[in-house]
Amino acid sequence: MLTAGELIVEPDIIDSSMKIMDALQALLRAPHGVLLVRDGQRDVGIITTLSALHAMAGEMVPSPSTARDLVAARVTAVSPEAPWPTFWKQIKANGAVPVSGPAGSICGVVTLAALAEKAAFTAVELERELDAVISCSSDEILIADGEGKVLRANSAFEENFGVRVSEVLGQKVSELERKKIFFPSVTRLVLQKRSPQTVIQSQRNGRKLLATGTPSFNPDGSIFRVVVNTRDITRLNDLKHQLEEAELLKNRYYQELLELHQGPTLSGEIFFASPIMQDLIKTARKIARVDSTVLLTGESGVGKGVLARYVHDNSPRRNKPFITVNCGAIPENLLESELFGYVGGAFTGALKEGKVGKLELAHEGTLFLDEIAELPLNLQVKLLHVLQESVISRIGDAREIKLDLRIIAATNRVLEQEVAEGRFREDLYFRLNVIPLEIPPLRKRLEDIEPLASHFLNKFNRKYRKDKQFTPDALKALTAYHWPGNIRELENLVERMVIVVDEAYIARRHLPDYILSAKQIVSPEGQAILPLQPLKNAREAVEQDLLRQALQHCRTTYEIARLLDVDQSTVVRKLKKYNLQFFDEKMHKN
Repeated sequence: MLTAGELIVEPDIIDSSMKIMDALQALLRAPHGVLLVRDGQRDVGIITTLSALHAMAGEMVPSPSTARDLVAARVTAVSPEAPWPTFWKQIKANGAVPVSGPAGSICGVVTLAALAEKAAFTAVELERELDAVISCSSDEILIADGEGKVLRANSAFEENFGVRVSEVLGQKVSELERKKIFFPSVTRLVLQKRSPQTVIQSQRNGRKLLATGTPSFNPDGSIFRVVVNTRDITRLNDLKHQLEEAELLKNRYYQELLELHQGPTLSGEIFFASPIMQDLIKTARKIARVDSTVLLTGESGVGKGVLARYVHDNSPRRNKPFITVNCGAIPENLLESELFGYVGGAFTGALKEGKVGKLELAHEGTLFLDEIAELPLNLQVKLLHVLQESVISRIGDAREIKLDLRIIAATNRVLEQEVAEGRFREDLYFRLNVIPLEIPPLRKRLEDIEPLASHFLNKFNRKYRKDKQFTPDALKALTAYHWPGNIRELENLVERMVIVVDEAYIARRHLPDYILSAKQIVSPEGQAILPLQPLKNAREAVEQDLLRQALQHCRTTYEIARLLDVDQSTVVRKLKKYNLQFFDEKMHKN
């Protein structure tokens, strides 16, 4: 708001004793039509045209003779910070008002002309500023008066409704609504209900507009203006989809960066020498060329994840994402959002920007569902729908997203038995079991132990900057062991040997006692069986082997208890009895 300091002008100064005719002539010559009267160093007041007329008419003094007699009466000086409405009545009555300076002096005056000029200039600036705000808005802005007559509209109005602004200015919104230029009219609703209103307007070209009208009231309560803001929500939805695609692309790149940092065992590289694995790899290479769903079965640690990656790397999707989800490692209450994603605000704790699910991340690539038997029944239904329809919906979103992906599932359980016991849906089993591949345990392919051990040795030599080698006796002992933990157990053992053995060669004597003492007999089917011995000793040997195997891929005694179907206290007691512990604990103690 304008203040006296912004409007101040400098008046001509005359002495209070100046004769009346000379003072009037000075007033006529004054550029601002006002004089400042002084008596020596003291400011007496101001003379304006109005105060001079009042004085000459005898309203101030009976017969004015000097400039002092023409001074405006009852005019008080205002401070430079005073806003113009506070001294408007004085200016209106006298034509000017003095502005106080230091020590009671007058530093200038504010005249009616100065105020009018400044107000006009400010009004022009405000008009230009309002035009700039309205015209530069990407949203449509329309302003109507209290009768519903259109006063302003910007160029976005023309784009939204296909009508030139000049054709609607001055018209009432009721008439424009009747012509179906826009329908329904949010301005009409605001005038009727005297409160903010929001409506969705449909266009002939299929676009949808979100219009919000807000009233502005006069002091007497009548509506002064209605301001309408209209936004093209069709365009907003397009932008939202573009952002989602950008987010999806970002997540894919992030997944690829993670994969670049993963070890060789996750790269789809397979080391083997046995005929049974040669046939399996030949089959895997053949099915990699098609998009059929694959079900990988086999004991824990046989390399199902590696084979899944091998199929992907040899498929036409090799340059697209390979996304892994361990259905048993993610809590059940989080698994659905991890798989399907969600929109912002879908549930308490959800990210406000939402999240892209693993299924979307795998679009055009491969989704590997490890431990598929751990998938809850309610999610089995949703996964079956994905396999049948190739569409998903994020949590909290009704919109369906079309997907193009290949699914590879894996389990160490017998799914036929899970189906029979009601823990796995039969229809989902048949959808997953299109191409079954069973990976044999390591004890059935003893020829693969040596190449695998050499591969792991090279891997951990690079990782820990070592240069270890196996002696022939050590390799022979490794080949003689039946490996209940399969490839994972072998990999963990090789890593342990690289770390703890100080010599350049890893010899037979460096291997754990349970490997050196395992003189098992192998059946014609390749199953390792124990030699004849007392039943108690055999039972303890089996217990130790099972516990060692569980220690290789379980992190807690609770996981071991669940895997072996015993109480956790039993697991703790048995580990203590056989002096077994997690490998990480051994390293920590050493």
